[in-house]
Amino acid sequence: MRSLRERLMAVSSAAPGARSSAPPPRKEPFFCREHVVPLPDLDGIEQTTLDEVRACDPLFVGTAWDVRKLLFLDTETTGLSGGAGTLAFEIGVGFLTGDGMVIRQYVMRDYGEEAAMLAEIAQLFERFDTVVSFNGKSFDLPLLESRMVMNRIRLSVTRWPHLDLLHAARRVYKLRLGRCNLSALEEAVLGQPRGDDLPGAQVPQRYFDFLKTGEFALLEDVLRHNLQDVRSLAVLTAHLCAAYRSPQQLTHEEDVYSVGRVLLRGGRTEQGRACLKILGHSTLSAQAHMHLASSYKHTREWEAAADSWREMIARGEGGTWPYIELAKYYEHIAKDIPQALACARSALRQALGSAPLTGINEMQLEMIRRRIARLQEKQRRLDNQSGNGRKQS
Repeated sequence: MRSLRERLMAVSSAAPGARSSAPPPRKEPFFCREHVVPLPDLDGIEQTTLDEVRACDPLFVGTAWDVRKLLFLDTETTGLSGGAGTLAFEIGVGFLTGDGMVIRQYVMRDYGEEAAMLAEIAQLFERFDTVVSFNGKSFDLPLLESRMVMNRIRLSVTRWPHLDLLHAARRVYKLRLGRCNLSALEEAVLGQPRGDDLPGAQVPQRYFDFLKTGEFALLEDVLRHNLQDVRSLAVLTAHLCAAYRSPQQLTHEEDVYSVGRVLLRGGRTEQGRACLKILGHSTLSAQAHMHLASSYKHTREWEAAADSWREMIARGEGGTWPYIELAKYYEHIAKDIPQALACARSALRQALGSAPLTGINEMQLEMIRRRIARLQEKQRRLDNQSGNGRKQS
């Protein structure tokens, strides 16, 4: 029977472009493989800016964005739910150089190599300003930090400025795609579907099988999976930043709408409004006009808001909402009680007219009737004041 060393040296199925096709001799403290992705294959990551990143993630705390100081990170672990017994047996990192994106994949070949591998990762962190991950805030970084504590490595990796692409991608693509896992985004957004990829649920068992047999070939699928993950972090970052840089170039109206809403929530009012105006004749017209009108109301641009509500009424959009908003506008801003009363009555007709299709919303009807009653009382008081004024004159 071959020795463990002989079996390891026999493995030759490395990823294309890898520096080594088999793990180095055991005199190395851990296994490391390096791969370089040419810059043109990263879809413009070098064009991204801090302003675009802050648009993607309004909570991003970094004060700078230098693509040469980004550390892209993804781990493969012995469990998918975290916990004290979960280890990151493989850590994939990527960073940009003049030649492209260098991807290094660190593997601990047994549990005794964890400390040395984590020490190497800790030194690597010190070279970079920002971490980019996919769900790293909730999983990868807390896991690495806890394992560093267990191995007496004093480095709080969770304090690094961090762009978590999971949350940024959901803001833009969830309306269209529903699920926003990385493989779905690769296919639908990046146009790079995976072929013969190892399902993530099988990764832990592959590592356990490797520990039992010493056959490094069992980990080659894991390394290919991780290599694609790290590369996709850079490409997805480029696509997300481009979406905020030029939302008018997006091909899906759901994405334009989502970007517009994110921009409005992030205080980028004019950019957000520009996105929503693009959708004026789309299937999302009603939602776009509703957010546009609400934006004008928020900034007290009352005439623009009123015009938006009138346009929605003319288009038959928004149900009773634009009628109620106009009634509020005429009552409190324009001080035109007859117009406010007319809008409230129109809202009631709209609600009753749509009841056969949508069902009767008794709470909504009651609120509209109370508004009408209150406006009628205001109108009576105004009429009485006007009548008394004529008598005295």
